[in-house]
Amino acid sequence: MTPGVTRYVDVASRFQARDATTPAWLQRVRQEGLAHFARLGLPTTRDEAWKYTNLAPIADGAFAPVVTAGSTAELSAVVARLALPGPRLVFVDGRLSQELSSVAGLPRGLTLKPLRDALVEDGALLEAELGQRALAAEHAFTALNAALLEDGAVLRLAPGALSEVPVQLIFLTRGDAPVLASPRILVVAGEGSEATLVETYASATGVSGQGFTNAVTEVTLGDNASLKHYRLQAEGDAAVHVGGLHVRQGRDSRFVSHNFAFGGVLARNEVHVTFAGEGGDATLNGLYVGRGTQHLDQWTALDHAVPRCTSRELYKGVLDDRARGTFHGLVKVRQDAQRTDSRQQNRNLLLSEHAQADTRPQLEILADDVKCAHGAVVGRLDAQALFYLRSRGIPRAEAERLLTYAFARELVDAVPEGPVRASVEGLLAPKLPGAPRTEVTA
Repeated sequence: MTPGVTRYVDVASRFQARDATTPAWLQRVRQEGLAHFARLGLPTTRDEAWKYTNLAPIADGAFAPVVTAGSTAELSAVVARLALPGPRLVFVDGRLSQELSSVAGLPRGLTLKPLRDALVEDGALLEAELGQRALAAEHAFTALNAALLEDGAVLRLAPGALSEVPVQLIFLTRGDAPVLASPRILVVAGEGSEATLVETYASATGVSGQGFTNAVTEVTLGDNASLKHYRLQAEGDAAVHVGGLHVRQGRDSRFVSHNFAFGGVLARNEVHVTFAGEGGDATLNGLYVGRGTQHLDQWTALDHAVPRCTSRELYKGVLDDRARGTFHGLVKVRQDAQRTDSRQQNRNLLLSEHAQADTRPQLEILADDVKCAHGAVVGRLDAQALFYLRSRGIPRAEAERLLTYAFARELVDAVPEGPVRASVEGLLAPKLPGAPRTEVTA
């Protein structure tokens, strides 16, 4: 094993040794996760899936989990700026903060619990569901998350339950130590249910805030269920983030993902969707905005395993200075998945001669009665549009800001008007050209 892998194996081994009172099935999940991580190791640029992403900040980092979050009252103002109307759980350095969380107003038919409580109260459910969508045997960071499985959230929707207010999970890193946070989120939506889930990741301190967040979310949608999922990632400029979202859709279910990546020196966001029932519909929207030396990596995989399902995907990147953005989107249509309808687009805007965009949309079609299309574009600001605005007396910096926002606005407008969109706009504004060079946090 390389030194980086050995270091994380030691961290996970010490974690498991100090928590030996867990149920046997959970100990097995942790031990298997550790074994898979030791076998897989950290990916390198020789791995096709990580070809454009160097994981040196993770391999060389001395990240480790904390035992408790300690006092978190001083972060109440930060949470107040991030919080949306409705119930929320707040985690600080990977640990639940009871004093900052509130489940008041939880709609009828919805159950929201910290993972620690659910492990005790709903062991049978978790044993049946955890690790069924996110497979530790296939992904090193999923395996590492399983090896450190302890904190996170469980959201359950009873059949027919409807929620008009979003459920929010806020993950804060203090940034004063190299903390490894490994939240696991489990969503089980019963038949005909409908809800909105917002995951917000942010730093609570200054621009040099450290931390490594390795988050895994598993979603099971029952027949005719509907989930809108938002991931707002705006951690500190020195933070590292790896996030995996794994979804299984039942018959006639609907899933909408809005993925906004603004923070971190290195951030990788993955979305994996599998259609397990006919008539499913999935929409994947993503916007990544980087500057400085940020590296923002987006990976999506849509598995059309059954007939008559529809998917739409649009990801956009805005890259300035020496920032680098990568996109790899795979749409797989299996042999029996006739009448599939899928479209995928990736567009990138480069604001600097040194910014880079790597894009790889990919179709793998094994059926013959399908409608599938994909495309990718990398370009710069329209010179004629920029000249037009400047000829009307608009300074160059403001003109560039307006055109950049116009490019990104399509993804912002895809979010329904309300508190979630306002939060997205608030996080995006400091990343646009001409904005002060400060960290994008609350």
